[in-house]
This record gives sequence, structure tokens and C-alpha cells, in this order.
Amino acid sequence: MEIRILKAGTTVVLVMWLAACSMGSLMIHENQSPHPFDVTVSTIVENAKTHGWLVPKTYDFQKSMLRHDQPDPGRVTVIKLCHPAIASSILSDDECKYASAMMPCSISVYEKGDGRTYVASMNMGLMSSMFGGTIGDTLGRVAEEDAEILRFLHE
Repeated sequence: MEIRILKAGTTVVLVMWLAACSMGSLMIHENQSPHPFDVTVSTIVENAKTHGWLVPKTYDFQKSMLRHDQPDPGRVTVIKLCHPAIASSILSDDECKYASAMMPCSISVYEKGDGRTYVASMNMGLMSSMFGGTIGDTLGRVAEEDAEILRFLHE
């Protein structure tokens, strides 16, 4: 009996560990870009603007790391996106303001050791189902917008 409990406990721990390992791939989408790094960044920025999004900031992590005497991570740029009309549905509700910790939306473009360019973004569709209510509805809309902005990755 004791051995079965240990095995059952071990099975639960193993299942939890496997679930945690796969959470990253569920929470964040990663896709290889069909374009070089600079073209990928500019395509995302232009697509976002075309869909009414603002691009208040892009972060060049490579430049920042080197400036702070850190190892060169290679090319990594994070693009911050904001759509004021969408953001206002969360920010105008006191019960939802805590979700501002996820704002503005981020899309990361980076090169890996294989020399290829990749794009990572939050799985807003999954996030919307986790929250529900106003936040869930808003993140569902963001998921639709993200899909349009990043459509070029799947063409």
C-alpha cells in the first residue's frame, strides 16, 4: 500500500512537472519569421499601425545589454503596442485596473543561434479564457488583433 501511494504521489508530481514544462509553449506563441530581422520588425510595426495600434516604444535588448557590460544576446527587439480604445475598456473599470500590469502588449523579435528570425507573443486567446468578464472579452479582442498583425508569419 505504501508503495502505491508513493507511486501515485510520484505520478502526480510527474504530471505537474510535465504540465509546468509545457506551460511556456501554451502561454507564449513562437513562430519563425519568413523575413530577415529588420523586415520582421518593420512589418510588425506597420501592420500594427494599419490596424489602429500605437507603437510607443521598441526596446533593443542587444544594445542595452552591451551598454551594461553584459554578454551579447544577439539581436532581440521587443515592440510595445497599445490600442487606446481597447485599453480603455480595462483602465476605465476599477475592478479591472490590475490587468494594466500586462499593458502595453509586447511582441518580441529575435535571432537564434541558427541565424533565423523568430517572433514571440503572448497567447491572448488563452489569457482571455483564464480571466473572463471584461478582461477576458478585451483580451479576446486583442487576440483577434494580434492574429491580424502577425498574419504574415503564417502565409
